Amino acid sequence: MVVIDGLSLDLSGVTAVADGEHVLLAPEALVRMDESRKAAEATALRRPVYGRSTGVGANRTVSLTEANGGDTHGLKLLRSHAVDAGKPLDRRTVRAMLVVRLSQLAAGGSGINPAIAEALVELINADVVPEVREFGGIGTADLQALAGTALTMLGERPPMDGGELPLRLKGWATADALPFISSSALTIGQAVLAHQELSRLLDNAASVAALSFVAMSGNSEALSPAVAAVADTSAVASAATMFHGMVHGIGDPARIQDPYCLRTLPQIFGSQAEELACLHALLSRLVTAGNENPLVHGSQSDGSNDVSHHGLFQLTNLARRLDTLQLAIGAACATHLRRIDLLCDPKYTGLHPFLAEDGSGQSGVMMLEYVAAAAVGRIRANAQPASLQTVVLSLGAEEDASFASVATAQLESTADALATVAAVELVCASRALRLQRRQPEEFASDRLRAMMRAGFTLPSDVGDRDLRGDLEQAIELVRASH
Repeated sequence: MVVIDGLSLDLSGVTAVADGEHVLLAPEALVRMDESRKAAEATALRRPVYGRSTGVGANRTVSLTEANGGDTHGLKLLRSHAVDAGKPLDRRTVRAMLVVRLSQLAAGGSGINPAIAEALVELINADVVPEVREFGGIGTADLQALAGTALTMLGERPPMDGGELPLRLKGWATADALPFISSSALTIGQAVLAHQELSRLLDNAASVAALSFVAMSGNSEALSPAVAAVADTSAVASAATMFHGMVHGIGDPARIQDPYCLRTLPQIFGSQAEELACLHALLSRLVTAGNENPLVHGSQSDGSNDVSHHGLFQLTNLARRLDTLQLAIGAACATHLRRIDLLCDPKYTGLHPFLAEDGSGQSGVMMLEYVAAAAVGRIRANAQPASLQTVVLSLGAEEDASFASVATAQLESTADALATVAAVELVCASRALRLQRRQPEEFASDRLRAMMRAGFTLPSDVGDRDLRGDLEQAIELVRASH
């Protein structure tokens, strides 16, 4: 059970709910939301409030009373904004969106009726999720996804896989329509899942790189405490310390200076760790920030209630952070491929070319290089900055967009491709170590031993054969917690 209080929500909590965990809305969050609702109602009596007493977008100057649609406008807004297109997103991603939106609403800045949040809890705990498709948001709020969610809660749209609604809302007040959909919960939820996947994946990829280091008898001087002490960032220094702890004492080095793919492991993985940490800090803020527009603040009881219309919903910083992490991962790909290449080279392992069974011309793991290179091509294409895109919409009322939603989709794709690259390296490094007759018990590092044992669960047959099964198993290994 993950408690949603609107004040804090670990990224691991978002992932837990995405994976099926139930949620509980804290009582104090309900009080906070009710106070926000009263403050919004009081403010709307004395001045226009966007989306509550006016239209939205280019219709922001239209009074709902003048348009004679104030009482039904909310339902019309939900229906008109629910259109999306493309492939349906998976249940896990949609559940992440739902819990992020619940957490934001619990923060108490939307002015929404708490009953909507309680209905959202019922939806999550019943594992009934709306069908949300990939094209809709542009990094300025996931209006389509959340409007479609509202229609599902009203019974106007069937849930994903035909699930049964735990309850069906009988209506949706105009005052609650925009406050529900004015959020980037889908983009944030997707980014959280991608961040958590990459955190685990890059941690395992570092251990796999250490296996390659051992298989090629790398020189641990490049990772020494003296080198860590003069590193340009603390993240690089920490990475040097981490790798030194794994590979120090593995045996005599084969070279004075190793190729860059071994010698620069601290820079490669340290830079990625640094960007992951920055993204973690930002996402931790976003899952509870509730950048509602308009933002309801103050209190109705003391008369300080008011709203602020703003542009914080444009996820400029998130798009930039996602792009920067993509660049760090993309830049590291050359070294991933080079380690795989060198593991196939007898000069570096003392084994047959391509880690084949013998020197009679067998291909061994040759084609795994091609698979890894294809995956790297996807990663590098994804590293093109999405935050450089822009657009003008809604009769010019909205003249820019962050396209954080595109950056998030790219990061998800990158995680899938990186799992393949790391898995190829694991297959090659494990095969090399097995052929060299190395054993996990030789090494002092628990982390190195754990990854070597995982790699040694792969098939031991080194004759030419179909390696798809090996690769699929290795992908599962690099995605797992060890």
